[in-house]
Amino acid sequence: MKTSFATILGIALLPLSIFASTGSGPIVITSLSEGFVISEEADTIPVGGTIVKGFWENPISKLGGRVVVSASAGSKQISQAVEYVFPSLHPTGKYGFGIALDADAIRGATELPLTVRVEAKNSNGALMAYAEVHGTLQPKAPPALTITLASFTPPSTSYERGSAMNSFTAITFAAGIENTAIQQLTLTRSGGRDNDLLNIRIFDGSTQVGTADRFDGGKITFFLDALFVMPKGLTKTLMVKADIDPDAGIYSIENGIAIGIANSSDVRALGMETGAIIEPADFVPVFGNRMGIQ
Repeated sequence: MKTSFATILGIALLPLSIFASTGSGPIVITSLSEGFVISEEADTIPVGGTIVKGFWENPISKLGGRVVVSASAGSKQISQAVEYVFPSLHPTGKYGFGIALDADAIRGATELPLTVRVEAKNSNGALMAYAEVHGTLQPKAPPALTITLASFTPPSTSYERGSAMNSFTAITFAAGIENTAIQQLTLTRSGGRDNDLLNIRIFDGSTQVGTADRFDGGKITFFLDALFVMPKGLTKTLMVKADIDPDAGIYSIENGIAIGIANSSDVRALGMETGAIIEPADFVPVFGNRMGIQ
C-alpha cells in the first residue's frame, strides 16, 4: 500500500463541550496529516489516536467510553464506521485503527476529497468531541490492456463448404494508461480440424492487418502487417474471417468451429510511450460463437 502519511501533533479540534481542553484538544490523530493521499492500491487507512489525559480521559478512556472512526469521500461514506470500546485496547490511551475502504465502487476518473473522522463518546453514547483530517482519494487507474468479445461478434450460423470471407469472431482491445500496439496475436481453433479453414485473415475495419494459410495444431500466430495501435483510453476491434475448404468436414452448429484467444500470453502488446510489454488484465478466454459447416 502506497499510503502517504506523517505524524502530526496538535490537530485542529472541534469541541462539543465547554470542558474541552486547550492546546492539542481532547483527541489527537497521530498517523495522518492534512493533505494525506490514499493511493489507488490502498484498501485501508491507518489511523492512530490518543485520548488526552485529564477531563476527557475519564468519561472516554477510563469509564467505558468509545471512539468511532470512519472515512468519507465528498458526500459518500466509503468505510464502515468502526467502534472501539475503551480502555480494553490499550491502557495508555494511544490506539491504532485500520479503516477498511469500500472505495472501488466510488473511484472515478478524478481525485476525490477524503475525510477521516474520529469521534469520542462517553459510556452513554453521547458525542463529546471529534477531530477530522482531510486528504485525497486517488482515482483507480484503468487496466493497461483489456480484451473482450465484441457485442457485434457474429451469431452462430452454418457456412457452405468452399465459401469465402466468412466472419467468425470480433474481439475488442481497450488501451488504458498509454497508447498501445498489438504486435503479435495467436488465435486458437476450438472444434473441427486444421484443414477445415484456410486463408484466415484479421481485419481492422476494412483494413486487413494479418493473414495465415491454415491452423497448425489448432493455433495460428499472426505477426501483424502494420502495428495495430490503440490510443490511450480508446478501443479497437479486430474481426477474424476465414474461407471454408471445399473438402471441409460437415458439422452442426453445436459441434462447429469457434475461434478466439485462449491465453493472455497469446497477445504481445507494447506500450508506445514506455516501451514496456503490456499483458492483458483479468484475462479470460475470448472465443466467438460456434459456426457449423454444411
